[in-house]
Amino acid sequence: MTFDEALAHFKTGKSIADALGVSSGRVSQCRAAGGFSYPMQCVLEKESDGALVARREDEPVTATGTAA
Repeated sequence: MTFDEALAHFKTGKSIADALGVSSGRVSQCRAAGGFSYPMQCVLEKESDGALVARREDEPVTATGTAA
């Protein structure tokens, strides 16, 4: 899932943070990095009751070319 898909579902960064059990600042870091790691996406998929779908291809890529 993309960051925007998660935001559309959960409505706010704070709601995403609550679903993930992280700070709002960490959610902002994810946005700046280009999205959520696959494990974070899996948590959001579960918390959204399957409305969101985790996809490895949506995982952000680091400067070294590997998934974050």
